[in-house]
Amino acid sequence: MKISAEKGDSKSVVKQLAKYTNSQFDEKALRKYKGVNHIHVEELKSIAITKLAKLYNEKIPYSFGCEVEIHDIPKMVNIFGLVRIIGIAFDNAIEESQNLIKRTGDNNSAKVDAMYYQEDGNFEFKIRNRISKGTTLSPNVLSQEGYSTKQHHTGIGLASVKRIESKYEEFMLINYEIKNGWFTFELEIIPDNESMEED
Repeated sequence: MKISAEKGDSKSVVKQLAKYTNSQFDEKALRKYKGVNHIHVEELKSIAITKLAKLYNEKIPYSFGCEVEIHDIPKMVNIFGLVRIIGIAFDNAIEESQNLIKRTGDNNSAKVDAMYYQEDGNFEFKIRNRISKGTTLSPNVLSQEGYSTKQHHTGIGLASVKRIESKYEEFMLINYEIKNGWFTFELEIIPDNESMEED
């Protein structure tokens, strides 16, 4: 809301939201969102704030990093498709963390680490979360339509990611793996600037 209000220059709305934010979030919480200050793409910033707030409210241990200023993403990828992928990746990490905490009774058994990064015009997103020991499902199985580790739930999350990725296969690389008790998801968008470099 604050980002949208700022974009429309609604000063009174921004002031009200800032007042509300200051009253609702303590100093410790605000420190946890520090990395988002480097994100200047409204949609990327919004999805990060939304999911970090969810992690914080669920008391799931997490870290988020964005050490460089991000002002745009490669234009050949639709921002809404990208945000959908990031949202799915966060939601999967949050849900698995909730299940892990429920099974162990210990919030510290879960952990989510996420980051945005940009260099030479590309864009990278990485997120990993702890999973139950002994989980060795193949990523190929995880991305199949209809597959899910959840009861009474159709597996559409990573299958949806696969569909979006297929539209941008020349520019978007997605990898995920399960290893040593972690599920890791990585996305990279590579700008189409090879021809410019050749000139």
